[in-house]
Order: sequence, then structure tokens, then C-alpha cells
Amino acid sequence: MKKWFAVTITALVSTLGLAANGWVAGELKEASTQLDQRQFAQAFEICHNLLLIHRAAPLGRDAADEARLLLGTAGRKVKADNPKVFSDEFLARAKRLNFVRAGCAWMPAEAKAQLSADAAAKLDKQAQSKLCSQCKGACVSDCPNCQGGKARCIACNGTGRATGGGTFARTTCPVCTGKGKAECTFCRGGGVVACPKCGGGGLGD
Repeated sequence: MKKWFAVTITALVSTLGLAANGWVAGELKEASTQLDQRQFAQAFEICHNLLLIHRAAPLGRDAADEARLLLGTAGRKVKADNPKVFSDEFLARAKRLNFVRAGCAWMPAEAKAQLSADAAAKLDKQAQSKLCSQCKGACVSDCPNCQGGKARCIACNGTGRATGGGTFARTTCPVCTGKGKAECTFCRGGGVVACPKCGGGGLGD
């Protein structure tokens, strides 16, 4: 898991060059580091904040996809009662980094200055939005491909046994170690994904 995060974050940072996008890459890198340290709630809020901004001012496909994936991964440890109200820890971090509020989200002052009038208006409108009708503001939903992060092992088709060598030489499946189920590749074992209706923003249209 840690190796996968390192590779994807490195690739993402290398593709983002503008100041605002550099900030986004930094936020995603911070979120992945906190996930490694099991600080799921903070990582969840970072990615949720980025997805709120993405709804108004697209951050780029790579950044948005990475935020959604990290949000889903963090979401397995987090239950968000109201995503429009960030925790005291998140607000303290935002103030420490000199972030400013832009409608329903937080960002560096220089990034806010780059927002178009339309994007700023969308962020203000989002602050008044109702919660998503599908996820009820939780930002995540159960993974449609598995149960609890485990799916039928594709290597042995769920049998727990793998055939190797001769016709009758059946051995324990090396992928699922005989359990018939393995980590879901769709949600990376998190059991949840960013809500498909609101894109992980937690808000309705």
C-alpha cells in the first residue's frame, strides 16, 4: 500500500506545474502521508476539501481521481456527520498554513486569487447546498464490487485452490491463501468509494 501511494503521488507531483496545482499536489501528498500514519480523519478532510473545490474549479483529472481514491480509502475509518463543517483540527491546520475560506472550502490566498468569478460563485453556492441525496453527506458509499474490502479472488475464482504442475496437483491459491477472497482492486481494500452521485463532495446540486 505504501509503495503504491509513493508511486502515484510522485507521478502526480511530476505532472502538476502551476502554483495552484502544485498546492493541490502538496495537499494530496500530505493526505497520503497521513494515511500511512493512520491519521484517517485528517486525510479524509483534506481530500473532501479538494473535491469541493474541484466541483467549482476543476483541478485536473489526475488530481481529482487521486483525491477520490484517497477519500474512499480514508472513509473506511471515518464517519462524517456533516461534511460542510470541518473539524477543529482541520481548521487549525488551515489557519496554520494561512488558508482562507472560499465559499464552502479552504485554500491558500494565492490559489483563491486565481479563481474565476464563476468558480468563486459556485463555491459560495455550494456553501448553501443541501446534502447529497445518495450518501447523505457522508461523501463515501459502499464499494459496489465487494463486501468490507474483500472480493472473490480472481486467481482461483473463489475456490481457494489453484491448479499447478500436473492435472491432479492442486495447491492453495497463492493470492488469497486459500480463503477464496482477496483485497478488492476497485476500492483498494477500503470497502468504500467516493460517492458516485456527488463525486465525494457530500453536497447535492
